[in-house]
Amino acid sequence: MLVKPWYKQVWPWILIAIPLATMLKAVHSVYLMNQQSPDLVVDDYYAEGKAINMNLAKYREAASRNLQASMLIAANKAIITFEANPILDATLKLSFVHNTIAAQDFEVDAHRSGENIYIAELPTTLTGKWNLVVHDNSEQWKLRATFLLPQAAAFKLTY
Repeated sequence: MLVKPWYKQVWPWILIAIPLATMLKAVHSVYLMNQQSPDLVVDDYYAEGKAINMNLAKYREAASRNLQASMLIAANKAIITFEANPILDATLKLSFVHNTIAAQDFEVDAHRSGENIYIAELPTTLTGKWNLVVHDNSEQWKLRATFLLPQAAAFKLTY
């Protein structure tokens, strides 16, 4: 019986293909990681910590002014309703921050439409989990919320 040389048999090639496929997948993974840098990594933790303390003071200012509001997002409109309206500006800033994709973050202006109501046009219909920060133009106070869309009911903005 004649034995075939090793390179004409199937099993050696299968055994060679497994580590070769693993190496190709590893090279592909490294390529993907280099193409997409992580958005959640912060370079200067000390500066971020100082900024967090300044933000907390703005939330405390909203609490001292007793600002209470709820928000409803319907299609591409955001409607903010304040329970009481102690001397607020004609416009408010809404900062929408996506939880994982920084490229989707955006900021819009909400214009007064009545005594306690502000309405903003959103650039797109939002889906997924978002963080929202509402503040006045001078950034003296801030309200915030975390919400998951689509959502039929209004959600409360907190300090």
